[in-house]
Amino acid sequence: MRDFWEDVVKILSVAWAINDSRLREFTHNVTGAGIVIRNLAEELGKNIDSYLFVGKYILPETKLGHITLVKTDYEFERSGIDDLSENEIHLQRMTRAFIRALETIKPDVVNFHSSGDLTLRCMKVCIEKSVSYVFTEHLFIELDQTYGSYERYVEWEKSILKTPDLKIIAVSTGVKKKILQAFPSLLQTNIKVIPNGTDFEKIPEDIVLKSRYCTENTKVLLCVGTIMVRKNQRQIVKAFQLLPEAVKNTLKIVFCGKDTMKGALQNDIAEAGLEDCLICVGAIDSNEMKKYYSIADGLIMPSLAEGLSIASLEAISCGLPIIIFSDSEYADDLSDNRVVCFAQERTDFGLAKAIEDWYDREWDRDYIIDYAKFFTLERMANDYIEYYKEICGK
Repeated sequence: MRDFWEDVVKILSVAWAINDSRLREFTHNVTGAGIVIRNLAEELGKNIDSYLFVGKYILPETKLGHITLVKTDYEFERSGIDDLSENEIHLQRMTRAFIRALETIKPDVVNFHSSGDLTLRCMKVCIEKSVSYVFTEHLFIELDQTYGSYERYVEWEKSILKTPDLKIIAVSTGVKKKILQAFPSLLQTNIKVIPNGTDFEKIPEDIVLKSRYCTENTKVLLCVGTIMVRKNQRQIVKAFQLLPEAVKNTLKIVFCGKDTMKGALQNDIAEAGLEDCLICVGAIDSNEMKKYYSIADGLIMPSLAEGLSIASLEAISCGLPIIIFSDSEYADDLSDNRVVCFAQERTDFGLAKAIEDWYDREWDRDYIIDYAKFFTLERMANDYIEYYKEICGK
């Protein structure tokens, strides 16, 4: 790969946080974006020099596998800034550390992976210093939707996406479409779709875990992701109650994810008397998730907004069909009806019908695993490299 890429050998990825079990600070960010950003930086580092600047924490330079974590623990002169907020002090510290990173690393391309004030400041630095950069849109929230907690995020998006001549990587076709609908002045040619990838691998069925949830003829449906309004898990409870009795009696839905809704989902389940059928197990790390995929028969992702769900890619890599809404952002990218069961309407009835359709069908797991081979980490990294080359004109 180095011979292939020749002169372009240094990429500086910038993220607010990642997920990585090798460093204490990174173990709690169990999000799809946190995982995919780390995995991409690692895969890039197998072929080029991959640097990663993490904005949330003050860190020494550290080598993590094929990634070099950028030094941010410089001595910081605080005189004259005591009247500033701790957040502003941190932003100033990190912006100065970013400037030093540009001076010492001299990256060919800076790839921003997070929205936020730090991204805006560091983009401005890149513009002032004529450094090539690109912004990866992992999740786009429509401007009239905030889902209860994305007001600030939307404001950041407005500021970032109005940056003149901004180059954007969209993680799915639907994300690109939504960006262009919200910002029609953007050039289509400045938005490159590079679907996410994963290195997730199927493991043999975990007999102990299976015995915990399954009786004979029981099917298991997973719902993976942080419990939150945007992920829309509460609609599953409503849809479940509309299923035929024969399906309800032989179906378990297991919710895997950190709860950020103060028990609202669990309360819905309890009020419906469905504690034996709908089960919340909390946040699960990547290795433990493999066990849950090993006993499952499918995945349901009823999100109101999504980029390209890493959970969906993990599921199909294990041969599991997925249930999503037909207007999901990544419906065009995962469009094979031998892999996906689409809910045609976002109503409770529409979701229930999709669950029933999934339940009644015979799914070819080998076909799904073969289909998933496009969504590899290696393919994703190579696509990023090709686009980096294009940005640099090399």
